[in-house]
Amino acid sequence: MPIRFIDPNYMVLDVMQQANGSYTLFWEALSGAMVVELVLEELGISYELTPVNMAAGEHKSTRYLALNPTGQVPALALPDGRVIGESAAIILTIGEQNPGNRLIPDPSDACRPAFLRWLIYMAASPYMTFVQFNHPERFLTDPPVHAGLVENAKDRLMSQFTLLENAVDEGPFFFGSEIGALDLYLFMLIEFFPDHETLFAGREKLRLLHSKVMERDSARTVLARHR
Repeated sequence: MPIRFIDPNYMVLDVMQQANGSYTLFWEALSGAMVVELVLEELGISYELTPVNMAAGEHKSTRYLALNPTGQVPALALPDGRVIGESAAIILTIGEQNPGNRLIPDPSDACRPAFLRWLIYMAASPYMTFVQFNHPERFLTDPPVHAGLVENAKDRLMSQFTLLENAVDEGPFFFGSEIGALDLYLFMLIEFFPDHETLFAGREKLRLLHSKVMERDSARTVLARHR
């Protein structure tokens, strides 16, 4: 579906008072916004994008902090104007607002507990390890130690990807033959890692899952924005 990029100075007042019945995703390339886009694309849900230039400090602006007090990206303005942050919370909210969808198990679904476990794990562990991997300066301001922080993060990512490899069902997707939001989240994490061949060595289920998601129109559409 066509996406309209809207003014990055979009005001909190506009979001809250002029809700237009669609979702607005506050976005930056190669951020956690990717999985939210994938979910919305897969479900055919209308949305707009508002870029947030974190390198320029827009995420620390008064406007953006009024929307999302953590200053993180992504954030999602719901059709009624409320704004929610945190990628896992956004995915769960989309599921609750669109019950019976094929990506996010309803509370009555037998796989819901496992879905919640691995969704929160991905958001809390490898996703946050990537912050250290890409931004060691956020953890220690002493430049000589940054290389060690990056190497430590890489080692932990390899362990975390091995754990996810072992958690995936027989495939090609996390819970078997049908794609779900966990597959989209894991696809995003794989895309974040710069060396796919190293990542896929000994992790054939992750290789297959990534290739199957890559075949989908949603992935091609979203990756074109992020690359």
